[in-house]
Amino acid sequence: MKLLIVDDSSAIYGRLLKMLGGVEQLTALAIARSLQEAVEKSCLLRPDAAVLDVRLPDGSGLDALSAIKNDSPSTRVYMFTNQVEYRDKAMRAGADGFFDKSLEFEALVAQLLHTEVRSRSGEGQ
Repeated sequence: MKLLIVDDSSAIYGRLLKMLGGVEQLTALAIARSLQEAVEKSCLLRPDAAVLDVRLPDGSGLDALSAIKNDSPSTRVYMFTNQVEYRDKAMRAGADGFFDKSLEFEALVAQLLHTEVRSRSGEGQ
């Protein structure tokens, strides 16, 4: 699975990477810390899945969501944020899931692993 993590907090993406560390199926990984970097890396990597924070130093993860989905509609995009008030807006904008950073690290990782299984089996293609 090719994965893009978009978050300006090294503690957050570090924890995700640690939790995914044993996942042999990660064939490519990119970290982006800004909206601009997220869009650029998504275009280059064409990830199977992307994890986006809502608040980025130069814009909104919702803008990154739109850009990623427009460029690569098959990319599964999961919002991962403490700003739970954006849940409905993110889902209407095309997010494939929304997870609360305070409570749902394990749920996000489980969803990413499920995405990997779907990607390998060819489901959704």
